[in-house]
Amino acid sequence: MAKSKRGNIEMVVLKCDECCRQNYVTKKNLRNIEGKLEFKKYCKFDRKHTLHVETRLK
Repeated sequence: MAKSKRGNIEMVVLKCDECCRQNYVTKKNLRNIEGKLEFKKYCKFDRKHTLHVETRLK
């Protein structure tokens, strides 16, 4: 498998804290950010802004 050119950047999925569905995909710089990402984003299934927490991309 070829090595990624982006070395320290990883794709992560943001999962809704209330409905537990994966709604967003984003990039995370492993050098700058420690711990899990948490954003307050819009969940189209709950129809409101909820907390979205980072999970790994499968």
